[in-house]
Amino acid sequence: MKLSGKKIILFLIVIVLVIAAIWFFVFLNGQQKENIIDGTKNLFPFGEISSNGDTPNNGSQQTDGEDSQGGVQNSGDGDTFESEGPRLRQVSDFPTGGFVPITRTEEEEIIEVVMSDDGISIETFRDIEVENQYVRYSSIKDATVYESQLTPAEIEQDELVNNFIPNAERAFFNKTGERVLFQYWNTKDHTSESYLARVEPIELTINPCPFTFASISLGDEGEQVMQLHQFLNRNQQTRIARSGINAPGNESSFASELTITAIKNFQSLYQIDIDGNIGSGTQAKMTEVCDDQERKVAEAEFDQREERYTISGFFLPQDILNVNMSPDGNQMFYLQKDRLGIIGILRDFVDDSRISIFESPFGEWTSQWKNDSKIELSTKPSHLADGYSYELDADTQRYFKSLAQKPGLVTNVSPDNSRVLFMETNDTTIQLSLFERDTKRTRPLSIQTFPEKCTWLANSIDLYCGVPGNLSYGNQYPDVWYQGIETHVDALWKIDAVTLEETLVSDMPREYQENIDIETINVDEKGEYLYFIDKSEEFLWSYRLIDF
Repeated sequence: MKLSGKKIILFLIVIVLVIAAIWFFVFLNGQQKENIIDGTKNLFPFGEISSNGDTPNNGSQQTDGEDSQGGVQNSGDGDTFESEGPRLRQVSDFPTGGFVPITRTEEEEIIEVVMSDDGISIETFRDIEVENQYVRYSSIKDATVYESQLTPAEIEQDELVNNFIPNAERAFFNKTGERVLFQYWNTKDHTSESYLARVEPIELTINPCPFTFASISLGDEGEQVMQLHQFLNRNQQTRIARSGINAPGNESSFASELTITAIKNFQSLYQIDIDGNIGSGTQAKMTEVCDDQERKVAEAEFDQREERYTISGFFLPQDILNVNMSPDGNQMFYLQKDRLGIIGILRDFVDDSRISIFESPFGEWTSQWKNDSKIELSTKPSHLADGYSYELDADTQRYFKSLAQKPGLVTNVSPDNSRVLFMETNDTTIQLSLFERDTKRTRPLSIQTFPEKCTWLANSIDLYCGVPGNLSYGNQYPDVWYQGIETHVDALWKIDAVTLEETLVSDMPREYQENIDIETINVDEKGEYLYFIDKSEEFLWSYRLIDF
């Protein structure tokens, strides 16, 4: 029976595969097998194919050391590192009243591997300073304060302090998160209530050694002898007795032979002259060891605490309508209803002083405090009326019109106060534009969104905005959004205020299947993470802007 050409080729392929398998499993050692596997396992250079056929989040390339879920990987030389998780992540799983990004400089221990002259790897440890990203936020339910640390791979949430303010819809944190104003609606009086709180860490308190040590002779009796017995019984190696008299908890005030023996055991343990006497050297060492014991006890008790912070504060006057924290975090500006209209109060957190720096018979204002001395005051926007915006100098208490009045005017001022992102309504829709204070030039943008959905980076050039996919109500903005008539599904865009270049950062509904209507947005001072609250569910989200 003759075999066809195709069958002969197939037969030869099978023979080759069988020989290769025998060679692999029988003749190769373990290291050779690992080398072959390592050389062939990454056949998909743009990321592994997951079990459901989807590519990794954001279509990002999976680099060496990453796994498909994100986490800690081994580099092959004993070092570990974090792989990057998805860029968009949910920070809170409960409605959040407000938040503040915090960049904190902390010490971390790193391992360095150096080669000696003999070719031996030597590991050394040293501490370095790193900047870590945190976000502090509060729950609407009861104003409990939380803090989460964000890394590329994970979010670690920590409850800082329980609170008991019901339905705290709004929370305004200062720059460091140490001061926060909670606001809730008083249903009985039909007015807004404001509670100004201080969130402070509980300090670790270490008590000094409770014992005094002096020379003791056989047969001495008194309180000092009992204290010595109590100290020596703290360590099994210097314990005086295991049961009966002078056992832990049953220390006597009489110095016996067992006392002298225990002193000698202490001296032997810490390499002091073994003479059974408590001289100056032994006294100093006993005090040092005792202080260290007190420190360890205090640290252990501190680590067992459920809460590491305390919160205290007081109520401010009712009917505070608008709140802003100063850029340096040391002051607060708020607008409060008055019998003649509205007043603007500047409150100092350092000396608790309060001064009125603004008054108006018109009661509907909003404010922003982005620059150290300049506060932007705008009339409450509506498409039915012209809006006005003024620049208030917090030092001189004088204010000037920022730009011409416009229907439906909403503003967002840059940190250096040089530019104003603003929205206005026209006959059919809305227009987003940039106003430059120096040149008095207005430059229209093509994307359509509300300035509240945008945040400036510290450079006062770059903006990140949540941009709705559709605006169905023509020129009736921002009213229909404020009133909750229309909710939006936002994508993230970046705007360059110099070139007016508009770049899509993330189409979040398509890439992550998340429909987020960005209500409040901010960015950390390094420009690494965006944070925003979803208007629909009021959950806090983060979006990582950079690669690590």
